[in-house]
Amino acid sequence: MNHSFMHQDAKSRLVDQLTYFDEEKINFLHQYLPEHNQKRRLVEKTLSDYSFFLKKLINNLNEEDLNARALIGSELELRFLEDDCSETFTIVFPHHADPGRNRISFLSPIGFQLLMTQSNQTYQLDIPSGEMSVKVEGIKFVHCDDKNENE
Repeated sequence: MNHSFMHQDAKSRLVDQLTYFDEEKINFLHQYLPEHNQKRRLVEKTLSDYSFFLKKLINNLNEEDLNARALIGSELELRFLEDDCSETFTIVFPHHADPGRNRISFLSPIGFQLLMTQSNQTYQLDIPSGEMSVKVEGIKFVHCDDKNENE
């Protein structure tokens, strides 16, 4: 697959995400967060921030920027600093989550905290047992095998 085609495919996927959240955000929130509470408000704000970020990214899309921040469809290489272990997983839409294939929902506790994070940065993640320090060692937009992640 040539570089230009991959670039256009990535742009098309990001435009699809932007369109989906523009047209279906309310239905999405009703489906996954039916109660109007603080968590729903936080997800709604994050989706607005994510859509704003996608608009800027799409307007000047290049490979470096595409792989600089964790997006829905990004594969992340994480280093867990406490035990110096690495793990790679992809952030996906909730209905495409598959832990056996290292695909985590962007609504999952870890996926949500890592959405829009930057490569080569260290983050403190809140987990049920406390906090965990991770370094995002690499990000690559792969958008998985699925034709339309958001359908």
